[in-house]
Amino acid sequence: MMNLFAELDIHDRLQWKVHKMIFAMQQLPGEFTTFDFIPGIPAPFNFGLAILLNTKMLSLAEKLQTAPPLIPMLIEGQSFIDAQDELSVTEFMRKYGMPERINDEVFIAMAKALDFIDPDKLSMTVVLTAMNRFLNEDNGLQMAFLDGNQPDRLCEPMKQHIEKNGGKVHLEEPMKEIVTNEVSSQCRNFIHHP
Repeated sequence: MMNLFAELDIHDRLQWKVHKMIFAMQQLPGEFTTFDFIPGIPAPFNFGLAILLNTKMLSLAEKLQTAPPLIPMLIEGQSFIDAQDELSVTEFMRKYGMPERINDEVFIAMAKALDFIDPDKLSMTVVLTAMNRFLNEDNGLQMAFLDGNQPDRLCEPMKQHIEKNGGKVHLEEPMKEIVTNEVSSQCRNFIHHP
């Protein structure tokens, strides 16, 4: 998505929010806690520091118990992540002795946010892939909103870019197929309508 904004030269339309993760407290209904990322600290240290500085959600012992199973993700990368595909989030936690409260406070929220299902049905590979991205990108968790409505602030620049480069945008017309390479000299349009 950021590549699209760069190509359209509309970065100025993004309103970046403060870099933090916000969690609803399961054991304190109606209360929230945050993992606040300190600007200027590189990944993955910013993620680790944000977790360590939060004293409201998890105890130090729970944090220390949770870290060792996640270290191979940092060292081995995608090969470790892919090898966890057969394990659900819950199975991964139990296999590596993570505290049950990690599931209640963190993994339920992550599973619902990533795939709208419970941790006992979601592959740990999905969660580890997301976490690995957060850990390896300084702004992996930061969010931005458009400074206006999508049709005017994003779709219109896309349309203008397509037309400027010789394309045509057809609205409310059914599409039969998209051709990305010319098959013959007779096939000159990229989009064919029935």
